[in-house]
This record gives sequence, C-alpha cells and structure tokens, in this order.
Amino acid sequence: MPMPPRPIDSTLHGATDYTVGTVLMTVFPKLAGVEGTQSAIQIRAAGAIHAGYSTITDYPLGIVKALPYRAHLAIDAVGAIALAATPFVTGQWKKGRDQWLPHIGLCLFELASLAMTDPTGHGDFHGDVDAVRRANTEDPHRKIYDGRPAVTAGVA
Repeated sequence: MPMPPRPIDSTLHGATDYTVGTVLMTVFPKLAGVEGTQSAIQIRAAGAIHAGYSTITDYPLGIVKALPYRAHLAIDAVGAIALAATPFVTGQWKKGRDQWLPHIGLCLFELASLAMTDPTGHGDFHGDVDAVRRANTEDPHRKIYDGRPAVTAGVA
C-alpha cells in the first residue's frame, strides 16, 4: 500500500509552528470562548512552549538549530497529547465542554499536521513539482488571454 503524500516540508512546518504558537498565545483563547480561565492559561503556555522550541530546531526557520528536526516532531506529538490530557488530569473538564474541547481540537490539528509532515524535511509531494513551478513562472497574461491550458500535463 503506497504511503499518502506528506507535502509539508520543514520550511512550511516552521512557518506553521510560529504562526500557530503566536495565535495560541494571543487570540485563540478569546476565539474559543475560554478567555480568563485555566484553559486559556494552558493554551497560552502550550503556544509559548511550542514557539520556544521552534526557535532552537534545526530547520530553515530555526534560530539556534540545536534540536534535531525529528526530535521536534516527536515533541510536537507528545505535546499535542499532553495538551489534550491536561483538562482531564486537572479536573477542569467538570466545568463544561468549553473547558476541554479546545484542547482536543488543538491536539487533533497538531496530529493531522504531523501526519502530513515529511520527517525528512524535504516534502513528499507525489506530484510533478517541476510542472507547477514552470506554470508559476509563466506570463499570467498568456494564461488568461491565449486560450491554451494554463498548466500542461505532468509526466507520469
């Protein structure tokens, strides 16, 4: 059985790390309706930790490059499961669904992201990447007004 494509390379994963970390630290608790609760503190802490170890990861967007990329991915998985477990370990799940559902949703998002991330860091697209690059460098005027197909068929 062939593996599904894992199109997220290390650069895109890094951009996602910083973006999600920032969103978790700033607006996510308010959007999830948990602002001012223990859940908000946990989610903000998770975002800060995630952005923090992203800065020391050995990938294109890492600053210090001390943590191997595969170790970063393992920490992502453990952190996602830990975040999902937090409301149940602390007992705050008893305060209502809004106190645990954001944690589960974030865990599922992280695990889905990891399932689409290529652990080699290169990105396994299972497609004709060169054809897409050629199409993206062509004159857009031709694509709109020439009448020919905008993208040519890739090589199988």
